[in-house]
Amino acid sequence: ALAYPNVRFKITDGKQVTLQTAGDGDRRSILASLYGVEVAKQMLEVMASEDGMTLTGFISPVSLTRSNRREITFFINDRWVQEISLNSALLQAYHTLLMVGRYPLTALFLDMAPEEVDVNVHPTKAEVRFRAQDKIFSFVQRSVRKALLAYLIISAVRKSVMTIGARKGKCK
Repeated sequence: ALAYPNVRFKITDGKQVTLQTAGDGDRRSILASLYGVEVAKQMLEVMASEDGMTLTGFISPVSLTRSNRREITFFINDRWVQEISLNSALLQAYHTLLMVGRYPLTALFLDMAPEEVDVNVHPTKAEVRFRAQDKIFSFVQRSVRKALLAYLIISAVRKSVMTIGARKGKCK
């Protein structure tokens, strides 16, 4: 559903609907279906482009974490993959921001030229190999870190404004 947000999905267990999406192209609404509305609201958007690569999707703020890596999700050219180097780049972006043993929720989509990635590494095509591994690692790490830092700066400014506003209110 995340890879193809313009397709409407309805999954049932035979008796009740376990997942239903609108097919309207809105990935945040799919996140709401998967994780709940409150989690989807908190997710931070990532949008970056560089050297023919584009990284889009959502990452969780440092206040929203899990105790395992299961909800770290990457797609390359709309194909779900398990790629250690992408997970490492993501975790490096969060370096010093998360408590030990905590992991972010992510749904990130890396689009790149097909000739830059070899999908024939694993029988299920879940693992890939990159032609320029270091370049991709750096791009993902910097893009995620930039989104995180922008969020942290905005949060700090909001807190300062609220503190100043509260002080002015007390002085009257």
